[in-house]
Amino acid sequence: MPELPEAETIARELDGTLTSRVVCGVSLLRADVFRGDRGALAGLVGQRVEKSARRGKRVTVQFEGGERLVFALGMSGRLAVVSADAKVEVHTHLRVGFDGGVELRFCDPRRFGGVYLFAKGAAVVGERLGALGPEPLEISAQAFHGLLDRRRQIKALLMDQAVIAGLGNIYADEALHRAGVHPMRLGAELSEVERRALWRGMRSVLRAAIKHRGTTLVDYRDPDGAPGSFQRKHRVYRRDGQPCRTCGVMIDKIVANGRSTHFCPQCQALGE
Repeated sequence: MPELPEAETIARELDGTLTSRVVCGVSLLRADVFRGDRGALAGLVGQRVEKSARRGKRVTVQFEGGERLVFALGMSGRLAVVSADAKVEVHTHLRVGFDGGVELRFCDPRRFGGVYLFAKGAAVVGERLGALGPEPLEISAQAFHGLLDRRRQIKALLMDQAVIAGLGNIYADEALHRAGVHPMRLGAELSEVERRALWRGMRSVLRAAIKHRGTTLVDYRDPDGAPGSFQRKHRVYRRDGQPCRTCGVMIDKIVANGRSTHFCPQCQALGE
């Protein structure tokens, strides 16, 4: 599932490729992935792209007229920029053509993602998309400490998009390992030292993953079709039965917050 680093990689590439291009055609191939007035898509024709950006795990293409296309990538959503005459892949649900003969295509085999169109002045974050918490690379240590002051499993807190935006299963596991915090601990029970370590670990792993253009396990590719490489740097995620890169103890796997969770029993001891 694309998380913050993958969405950031996609947004940066789209910003470099689509900015200043003009929409020359829109084709919705599967109506149930689009959330909103399908007729309004035709209004994008003639609009020039102002910028592309990321918010949480979502990618936004903003037009000079104020309209915004927001892509929620879900489990398997992918955005690709290809030649307009390129073969259309199976599970392609939206095609947006631009001048210069290029197309932006949204593909999503499992259809957990979606496409949202917002008119000028309409809030991107709202009832239809769900509220988003602060950005993990922007929040201060003090504000982050306050977010954790809840009697919920720390992994559940990190993955709750309304608490903090952008983390999912991969980077929650990786951040917790860097901080030496067991995923079953309660947020309110973490010491100030542990909270600061988690704030630092979260930011360091996200920055490293962005540098390596994200993690590719199955579906994720950038808009040019290239995979990420951060999976080679994982310390715990999907490394159960392999030695911890820090202490050598075998990585364990449990279920926390309904998700497979990877951790080092020694570096992240649960305690009494």
